[in-house]
Amino acid sequence: MSDTLSNQKKHPMPMRQRSGARIAAVQLNFQHLFVSSDLQSSISEFLMHYASDVAEDMQVREIDNAYFQQLVLGCELHKQLIDDIISSSLGESWKLERLSKADYTILQVAICELKHIPHTPAKVVIKEYSSIADAYNSDVSFVNAVLDKAARLLRADEMSA
Repeated sequence: MSDTLSNQKKHPMPMRQRSGARIAAVQLNFQHLFVSSDLQSSISEFLMHYASDVAEDMQVREIDNAYFQQLVLGCELHKQLIDDIISSSLGESWKLERLSKADYTILQVAICELKHIPHTPAKVVIKEYSSIADAYNSDVSFVNAVLDKAARLLRADEMSA
């Protein structure tokens, strides 16, 4: 049995459904960087045609659709704030434009979750999106470092505990 498969079986179904929602949000936001279309239509199309593939990969019946929509719509609604947080979490020599589209999208969705969904522990958010970065062959240590810095900015009390 593969490591991914055995790790998925160790986590309860609602957790995997939420993980699936995170992956789906990253995928849709990445797509939306290249295809200009109505976001609500894109969400509906994604849920109709692709969400079942993500759910199958996560070994659940369906992803957490409400969480998925909350992340995608939150990224759109708070885009400038999220971009500002990403920028302030990068090193001094880094500009937002220098990020790969994959890294940018992963950071965007993760920071949306850190900022606007406070009931999810920051360390869980960092771990989940670092895993997504690994799956997309992104620089995991870079994504982890940026998210750690953003979490310390957004959730100072939680991160100092």
